[in-house]
Amino acid sequence: MNLNKVLQVLESNFDKDLEKVRDLLKMPSISYTGEGIQETASRLNDLIIEMGGTSEVVKTEGHPIVFGELDENQEHTILIYGMYDVMPTDEDGWTVDPWGAEIKDNPKLGPCIINRGAVNTKGPLAAFFNTLNAIKKVDGKLPVNILFALEGEEEMGSRSFPAFLEKYKDKLSKAEAVLFPFFEQNHEGTPSLRLGTKGLLYFELICQGGDWGGPRSRGIHGSYNAWVKNPAWRMVNALSTLVDDNENILVEDFYTDVADLKDNEKKILRRQVDENLFNENVFLENNDVKTFKYSSKGFDLWEKYFSRPQLNIDGIYSGYTGPETKTLLPHIATAKVDVRMVPNMDPDKVADTIRKHLDRNGYSDIEMKIYNKYYWSKVDFEENIVQAMADTYRDMGEEPQVWPLNPGSAPYYVFERHLKIPYVAGGMGHGSRQHSSDEYCTVQGVLDFEKSMAIFLNNYKKRVSDN
Repeated sequence: MNLNKVLQVLESNFDKDLEKVRDLLKMPSISYTGEGIQETASRLNDLIIEMGGTSEVVKTEGHPIVFGELDENQEHTILIYGMYDVMPTDEDGWTVDPWGAEIKDNPKLGPCIINRGAVNTKGPLAAFFNTLNAIKKVDGKLPVNILFALEGEEEMGSRSFPAFLEKYKDKLSKAEAVLFPFFEQNHEGTPSLRLGTKGLLYFELICQGGDWGGPRSRGIHGSYNAWVKNPAWRMVNALSTLVDDNENILVEDFYTDVADLKDNEKKILRRQVDENLFNENVFLENNDVKTFKYSSKGFDLWEKYFSRPQLNIDGIYSGYTGPETKTLLPHIATAKVDVRMVPNMDPDKVADTIRKHLDRNGYSDIEMKIYNKYYWSKVDFEENIVQAMADTYRDMGEEPQVWPLNPGSAPYYVFERHLKIPYVAGGMGHGSRQHSSDEYCTVQGVLDFEKSMAIFLNNYKKRVSDN
């Protein structure tokens, strides 16, 4: 690859390329409502075909998956995993149109694109296409063959992705590794390199009036609480049995299969904490948090972050929540809960332990409705695809933070367990506030990301050729 020329083209074309990123961001693609899903999938399909590739919008039981191929007659092939779906925009706090892709100046970060999906992850996906086009313009072809698997249900737990993978396994098996293009620089400019991801179990607990008491079909006057039980109180009491006052999980057998970090991962983490590459105070400041729930600090605190599972209440609702007053005894109460699992936890087994815990404590009437399940996944630091990303960060002047696990969740397990190939998520660039109002990415970060993807593809080609 004529890398220097490619980087020059990315710089000279950036104004036009930035508009292409904004254009894709302006297209709503909300997985939970379906708004804009078909249109966005069709647009991505067109982008692949416009580069000379083949592509199809694959129907699934849910939202479509875009499967494409750029056959460059190269020896090596990588699979680009991406998600084009985003979260809804119904939270308070948006200062601009969440679909306007407006560029606003941030006093600390400079010009930023504010839009749903700016960082998670339509922004980097659109920018990745810019990089591929620049390479094709300079060299006529890419350094590796590219496969695409772009899904529209990641925010819903990638429900259709495993079945798609099984159906297209022969075609996908041409890939030697997977890249998930993503903005990985934090507020300080340090990129992260994540060696896997935690698993996820997402469920609702639903308490409704029944044999135990409480109104069964509708809310009634609040004064009747004098002799009628309240589902909201019952839900609160049930939830309180799951953790203690310090949020230590009390569910029996919950920790049975929990695995510790590997020795080499502990060694890398300790060294990077000592070198101040990991600084928990930066997290506190950037997320407006006063203190952690653990009294430890430094390495011990970061080790807990990466190695411990969690049981988190995402939301609780019941009864009247409008303005002023309305006395009501509700007939139903709901809690949304997620569990993040570390190796070697199994989501089905975890769900079973929680169900048995509730039953054992007298709450067998509370329904447990499971929505999403992701298995945990791990990748080795020495894999070519991972090392190529580490090389890229260093080539661009940054030493990466090496994270033993991504504390969030993604469907990487399908690549590890089904295709049995390694993967990496990454790229330069910064964005934040995903799943929140005023989600953003920096304008400079988009250009840095595009350059990093060209450097990464060049580094990967060199690594696999040398080996």
